[in-house]
Amino acid sequence: MENYQNQNNYNNQPQAAGQQQNAKPEGQWQQYNVPNYNAYAYPPQGYGYYYAQQKPKKKISAGLLVFIIVVGCILVFGFGVMLSTIIRSADTDSANKEPDTNVSEEFDSLDKNALKPGVDRGKNDLRISFDKRPAKELTASQIAQGSKNSVVGISVYSTDGMLEGEASGVVAGVNSDNSKTFIITCAHVLTDSLDSVFKVVDKSGKEYLAAIVGYDASCDVAVLSVEKVGFKAVRFADSSTVKSGQTVVAIGNPGGSEFFGSVTQGIVSATDRMIVSDDSAVSGIQHDAAINPGSSGGALFNTYGQVVGINYSKIAAEYYEGMNFAVPSKTVVEKANKIIAKSLKTKGVKIGIEYYVSASYFDDNYKQLIINSVDSKSDLFGKAEKGDFIIAVDGKKITDKYMIVEIIAQKEAGDEIILTIAHKNEKSGEYETKDVSVKLLEK
Repeated sequence: MENYQNQNNYNNQPQAAGQQQNAKPEGQWQQYNVPNYNAYAYPPQGYGYYYAQQKPKKKISAGLLVFIIVVGCILVFGFGVMLSTIIRSADTDSANKEPDTNVSEEFDSLDKNALKPGVDRGKNDLRISFDKRPAKELTASQIAQGSKNSVVGISVYSTDGMLEGEASGVVAGVNSDNSKTFIITCAHVLTDSLDSVFKVVDKSGKEYLAAIVGYDASCDVAVLSVEKVGFKAVRFADSSTVKSGQTVVAIGNPGGSEFFGSVTQGIVSATDRMIVSDDSAVSGIQHDAAINPGSSGGALFNTYGQVVGINYSKIAAEYYEGMNFAVPSKTVVEKANKIIAKSLKTKGVKIGIEYYVSASYFDDNYKQLIINSVDSKSDLFGKAEKGDFIIAVDGKKITDKYMIVEIIAQKEAGDEIILTIAHKNEKSGEYETKDVSVKLLEK
């Protein structure tokens, strides 16, 4: 995506190219300076899930160590004698048997010891929809009881079996032949370690090997599949009906599976907060129901037991408290359906420019984007240059620095947007405007 200037920087004067510090590569957004959104989880960088930590080892006394060695030697000697007898017997019994030619090289999708990334086998025909609002509201306890088999854990392993991290997920439903279950989680849980082994953890702590169906990092939504049925699908409500001040319940696994199914309650603080990072731009639901690293991908319920959002971030900075965010269910359902239908895997799209925002030269009621550079791979290369203004996107005048981000977040690579460019005529000194069609690039 493109660069923007920090809205909390009160010195809003543009810097000269030689004065820029810590410049980001072209085609990426700069991070907020205050607050540091990347501090909210996934230390030491990024965000997404709880990092597994090794427990400190206890020291063994010298006397105990000697005792263990002596006993171990006795056991090893005895085991060796027994094993040699068993091997001789086995060799005799199998001498006349043909070799087994039916051994499958494929992973067992239910094998908790599988160390290969899961492979999605297709038949992805689930279509998620919104449910009508029930007549009766539920207590937080009733919501928690009803979601025990609907909010799951996500374990992330390296291929040598090391637990790398943990997150949360919600059960979306099964495919038409009832052969597998789809799990929605956050894209950042997957995209930081796509070669890892992902497993879904149920309420009893049992793990099932999962496969990546797809993800869209621009809105932080991803879908896994697991060849196991028997989970209970959540019910989704349209988040456009959510209002500030209403009660919400967050359920997930803060700190990992050790705290499986933790329940917190709060209220909706705001319904349309734009949170931008390097990989995503999400207009999220702000709430104060406590979430922590490991909660990413967990559910945000309304008081009717319906999911209105997927928790994905919080502000974890000094002097900030109770500022948590969820991807709205309207975005989740729309993107998850597209991911399932197309096996979509994208880290988002970009124009391929660096820019900053200033007050509009043309209209005091609007803003403008000042182009600082254009990537040579961008479709805008040769059509605009440094110092040109972008004053409208798809015919809509720029109202704030997030507007272009929101529009791009709804697109895919290869889609086109129309930019209204203002270029200064060096002879007349006047600005001339033109509409330019630009194809978006994959990040």
